[in-house]
Amino acid sequence: MTYETDLAAAKRARRAWTCSCGADNPPTYDACHDCQRPSWTCANCGTVNATVWSHCQECDGAIPAEILGDREEGFEMTWEEHTALQVGPRRVGGRYDHGYSGSEYEVLAIDRGPRESWPSWQITVRGADGQVREHCTGWDSRRDRIVAQVPADVTVVSIGRLHDEDQDQGEWADVLQRATIALDLREHFRDPHAISADLRHLTAHDQVVRDTVMDTPGVREVLAATGLQVQGYLAGPKAAPITVVTQCAGGRHRAATTAMALRAVIAGDVEQAATYGLTDAAKAFTTRGLSVDLVHRDLDKDVVDR
Repeated sequence: MTYETDLAAAKRARRAWTCSCGADNPPTYDACHDCQRPSWTCANCGTVNATVWSHCQECDGAIPAEILGDREEGFEMTWEEHTALQVGPRRVGGRYDHGYSGSEYEVLAIDRGPRESWPSWQITVRGADGQVREHCTGWDSRRDRIVAQVPADVTVVSIGRLHDEDQDQGEWADVLQRATIALDLREHFRDPHAISADLRHLTAHDQVVRDTVMDTPGVREVLAATGLQVQGYLAGPKAAPITVVTQCAGGRHRAATTAMALRAVIAGDVEQAATYGLTDAAKAFTTRGLSVDLVHRDLDKDVVDR
């Protein structure tokens, strides 16, 4: 699997970059593997950098002015996007490490702001010495690491049913049995590669595949309704994590695309949801501050002959 191999090598070299959705990416990726949010490429040396870094991690060249904009306005991002990049993958209850001796800490609270007084956002942590501190130090994947992560509020998992018998599925082998909501897209929404042979060897990483899936009549309505289902479960008396599973045949087109779209909606990422035509669905989640994980079980597997 190219993504996993490249990412492992990048992490060993401490050159992976972390997107605001929490996914880590190899330095050669110019968009996030999970949510497709773009980064920026250094004009001096060609290194791909996360937008959270204002200087190139390779040559220290500055981010282009047309991307950076006014620093006081958060790098031309929305406030939510800027804060998400600073918080990174950290969640309340999780344990993390700054990368030097005795720097492990537990997150007690995250105030995403904006706040009237400085700091404009802050994180409350308990250090290895037992002391509670408040600060606004941003997450940097070159330095920071996850020690113990708590479950996300919502996990969206895409799967291909033709891979159900594979031996390398790990914790996602029985995901359908654990699903809170399961969407089966196989019968009602036509497989993109059946529409065009050109799409057969492409995946949801490719814009043309995402456009083809989202332009299928009924898909946006189903995803908007799924967002309402998630809200309903969240309103219930038991605050258990929610797992949403999207299913298609191979897991490379319909399931992966709709999972990406649902992640944007449930995370309240209006800008990203707009690229899927789901702006209004995402607006209902903007104030919830949910942690949302996106998992593609079969996206990067080979095409299944059938």
